[in-house]
Amino acid sequence: MRKLVTSIALAAFACVPALGNASVNISIDVVQYPVLQRVPGYPVYYAPHLHANYFFYDGLYWVYADGVWYSSPWYDGPWDLVAVDSVPLFVLRVPVRYYVAPPPMFTSWVMSAPPRWDSVWGPGWAHRHRNWQRWNRAAVPAPAPLPVYQQRFTRANYPNEVQRRELVQQHYRYAPHDPQTRQRWPAQVAAGANRPAERTAPAHQSQPQSARPTEPRYGDRRQMDRAEAPPFQHAPSREARPAPHERPPMRTDAPRNEAFMNPGHAEQREAARNARPEHGGRPDKADRPEKDEGHEPGRRH
Repeated sequence: MRKLVTSIALAAFACVPALGNASVNISIDVVQYPVLQRVPGYPVYYAPHLHANYFFYDGLYWVYADGVWYSSPWYDGPWDLVAVDSVPLFVLRVPVRYYVAPPPMFTSWVMSAPPRWDSVWGPGWAHRHRNWQRWNRAAVPAPAPLPVYQQRFTRANYPNEVQRRELVQQHYRYAPHDPQTRQRWPAQVAAGANRPAERTAPAHQSQPQSARPTEPRYGDRRQMDRAEAPPFQHAPSREARPAPHERPPMRTDAPRNEAFMNPGHAEQREAARNARPEHGGRPDKADRPEKDEGHEPGRRH
């Protein structure tokens, strides 16, 4: 009877995606962004310090609690139910040793091997996912980048739904590669993560793209610079050049000290003034010195 009830519950739960994603509250004590470590050899991270089966894969957080898988683009939810056929296989392949809070049935299984999901979900699931434990280990995809921008948010300042959508669009430009993850990828996240950021041209660049000039090549740029350069201007002629700076005129208001300038000339002038008659006229002929006819220059005796 117990197996019948479990089978009915699993069958009903497998139909959850057809009804839409349902956000639920699960008992996980995630106060702040958890420490995540890479599972060796897998593109999956796990939280070793959380008492929960907490993983990160392909851009989403995955939690296994009470026999049910949940996913969310944010580290503390809100969490969406995931049907058993929609859980990515790389998440299901993580060994048992990385389940920090394993169910009782996990403890009897090999720690280095993944959980026996065929025993958990029945032969129907095993039939639909044959060889799920086999994959090319040399072609394991690279792990998705961790959304570390969420570290600055704690339970005290956890963003609301609108803010979470905007933050993912601004800070997490990652597109899932796993088909199961792409189906789970929320529409509001995919719309912002896969669309390149739109740039608004300034007012002076509002002309259409076809009307904008193309960037010239290196050779064309030199020709353009040469064509745009102003013509060579000859130096102004000598007549057009401005007059050189003239020396300042000498000061005429200061008295001239002739004695200081030429003492000998000053004494001669003083003697001539003393020998000049008082009436100021020319001296008489008698006062003139007689010529010495015998000593005329140029006459030979």
